[in-house]
Amino acid sequence: MKLSFMFRLLVLSALLFTLTTQAESVYIQAGPGSFNHAALDLLANRQSQEYERFYSGTPEHTYANAAQAQSRAFSALANSTIEGQLVPAIVNAMRNYKVTELSAAVYIPIEMCVFGLKKTTKITHAASHPAALNQIGHWLNAHQVQTKPVPKGTNEAARLLANGQFDQNTVAVGSCTLKVVYPELILREVSIQDNADNHTLFGLMKVEKRSQPISEDEARSALAQVVEKANTLVKTRTDSAEVLFSHINQRLAQMQPVALFKAQQHRPIEDLSREATVLSKALEQARQQCLDSASVEAFFQAQMDAAKAIQYRYRAQWLAEGVPNEDANLDQLRSTLNQLGAAILETLTQHLAKHGNLTDELAGLFNQIINTEQLFANDKTRLFSALQKVRRVDNCTITAS
Repeated sequence: MKLSFMFRLLVLSALLFTLTTQAESVYIQAGPGSFNHAALDLLANRQSQEYERFYSGTPEHTYANAAQAQSRAFSALANSTIEGQLVPAIVNAMRNYKVTELSAAVYIPIEMCVFGLKKTTKITHAASHPAALNQIGHWLNAHQVQTKPVPKGTNEAARLLANGQFDQNTVAVGSCTLKVVYPELILREVSIQDNADNHTLFGLMKVEKRSQPISEDEARSALAQVVEKANTLVKTRTDSAEVLFSHINQRLAQMQPVALFKAQQHRPIEDLSREATVLSKALEQARQQCLDSASVEAFFQAQMDAAKAIQYRYRAQWLAEGVPNEDANLDQLRSTLNQLGAAILETLTQHLAKHGNLTDELAGLFNQIINTEQLFANDKTRLFSALQKVRRVDNCTITAS
């Protein structure tokens, strides 16, 4: 028997958003499984924060509920595919509500996913919000698929499909997060959006009702100011991550001369005593800077494993080409590596304190900056995964080295 929509929401809340006494109430635009849902998940992961979530549908309803409850609102602000980028529904809501505080901002790619009841049936119709359907024109034309607009949203389209109110040849299109809400649906395709550079900016805000509505132009100007502040928050966080990633790349770049020295001196690449020394220094600095020792150890081990992989690959290359006749001083190199290791932990400490955990939306920047030769994609994946797991220690005071 199909679960009622209300019961499904209750189950979802119990499974995904277990509340603690520290949980903050947030009123969220749209519904479970929406891009707003995915964006707030990202923010929660970044801040290691639980939220008591109240999905509120339209921006107007979201702001009204948040203002009345004196809680925070979470909504879209701007989208890269919209002329002028400002979301029209948000502009309209800003006529009656104003932002009094912008707490955080999230800028994420909008990836359109296709869900069906069956894995291989022919697709004749796609159901989704009209705005979402407007962003998948190439896919609709290529598959000769007709549209079924669902003004209530992408979540409503998925709900109708899951509840059997569409036939088996109809699919729902929306955020991949819909899979969490409707596990009975089958993910058939991903990334079908027309524009690969389709990004939306979201904000976590305090709002209050205006004494009198303002004009559309005034609301547009007010929203533009909020978007400017949100973009500044996003850029500051990205700049911080870029510095951290650059330090990591600089350290990995030292592995070519390290490998060269070892090859010239006929030394083995693996040096377990040196690894133990590096880990010991890293863990001592981690304790001083209130970083979780186990996660720092795992990250530095991943760095050292990547470093050894680079050295082994250079050694293999030189077996065929000959060892380059260049100077390499291991003592100087180790001094540089020690400095870079300390800089990595110091920068990481500052980033976690100011901007929260390193989350998935930074993976593209990481892969762009980490460009050391002889470092492969799987090395990067493991390294970034370990870096993401590094956490601060609560109720800890940073001490001088």
